[in-house]
Amino acid sequence: MRLSLISLFVVFVSPQALWAQVAKPVSVSYENVIRCFPELKDENLAFKVDLNQLKELADEKFVTAHSQLRQRKVNYEDADKQEMNLILRTSGKKTTELSLQQVGDKGVLTDLALTKNQRINPKQEIINTFLLNATVKNDEYSYIDTKLNGIVSTYKRNFKVIVEYDLEDRARKRSISCENQKDLGIICTCSKRALVK
Repeated sequence: MRLSLISLFVVFVSPQALWAQVAKPVSVSYENVIRCFPELKDENLAFKVDLNQLKELADEKFVTAHSQLRQRKVNYEDADKQEMNLILRTSGKKTTELSLQQVGDKGVLTDLALTKNQRINPKQEIINTFLLNATVKNDEYSYIDTKLNGIVSTYKRNFKVIVEYDLEDRARKRSISCENQKDLGIICTCSKRALVK
């Protein structure tokens, strides 16, 4: 009698024990992230990598010493329903340059002439005149963050959603590159180079 109770107990417990051991699915992108940066291991990213969460996690693990906006590109329709691009680029000399492009029927870009006052370090009022009564379709920002210990991240966001994220550790020769691709979702790749001794 005692033996049969033990065997019944084992039969009922065993399927649950096996179920607990089944691994949760992990995305290939997440595997690539932790292959290069095991510091970024997080169960919340395992099934589907979210670039906003990945950036937040990287910012927690690697302190940012300096952040710089490299470019802002606003794609919009002006009051006459003409598609336009307004692009602001910053250089290392704290200079901001404005360019304005007209987007043609087949995506052909035509640069529009601007005065020097409009083009170099434009004031907000100048930018506002181009966007007056406009419908903004996309508002992309590209940043470079210099972190401590030789780590650098670059990312691009459209409105508040990060669409590209790169993290590079030059000292340890490792990097990840992640991008939100329309039909495929988030794709992350890992690059490692052998350390020369």
